Amino acid sequence: PAASREAAGMNLLPEVAEKVNRPFSEKWLETTAIVAHHFLEFSANKLVAAFSGGKDSLAVLHIVRQYYSQVAVCFNDAGVEYPETVAYVKQIAKDWNLNLVITPFYKKTFWDCVEQYGFPEKTKSHFKDRGKQQKAKCCYYLKEMPMKLAIRENGWLGMFTGTTAVESRIRMFVAQQKGMCYHVKHYNCCKINPILWWTEKEVWDYIKQEGIPYNPLYDIGAHRVGCMPCTAYLNWEEQLSKLNINMYALVKLRKDGQYT
Repeated sequence: PAASREAAGMNLLPEVAEKVNRPFSEKWLETTAIVAHHFLEFSANKLVAAFSGGKDSLAVLHIVRQYYSQVAVCFNDAGVEYPETVAYVKQIAKDWNLNLVITPFYKKTFWDCVEQYGFPEKTKSHFKDRGKQQKAKCCYYLKEMPMKLAIRENGWLGMFTGTTAVESRIRMFVAQQKGMCYHVKHYNCCKINPILWWTEKEVWDYIKQEGIPYNPLYDIGAHRVGCMPCTAYLNWEEQLSKLNINMYALVKLRKDGQYT
């Protein structure tokens, strides 16, 4: 599987490096402790595992299900996911008998957002030193609000995520500031990051060791498995042209103003 290009060239903050570079056995105890703690703090039906179809949220889902196999699992379908990801999530849901919830539609499609606001900018171009980020409008309409509605409709109080500190500079700064668990006012929900200090290799080692089936996109060069036409991350052109040439051609035409 391909490694994240942004994470590969990233210098970790000293405080983050100290946590990331600990023995895995120590981090594993921390991971399981925080999961167990929240199943004691909240009723099991008040917790949800956010699942994107990516490797990190997959590892967390596998861990969380060892405590409660029927924990709610929320897949945020933005309408422009890779077909392989949608098929993979459906297959995992079937094979594992997941209690799967798919987020509801909220007002705009990705292409509505592009028409009104343009394509999202590369994260690096609007990165601020302390990890503050101008959220793309498409993220608001396709990710944040659908998740907020799902949380409200289902009464979830805690959400397990696959966030890791090493996946990007922004995530690193947020990890340093917020830690493994914190309340998200926008969602009125506790965000729980059990593998926050894991390295990418540790995530893959866990998946391989446990024999967990993972998204096939990784085997054909994917660094990330989010929205296909997202242009807000480094190397998006390289990945999209490799994984879905038709979508790549459409995005290039739209960005160049040759197709409306």
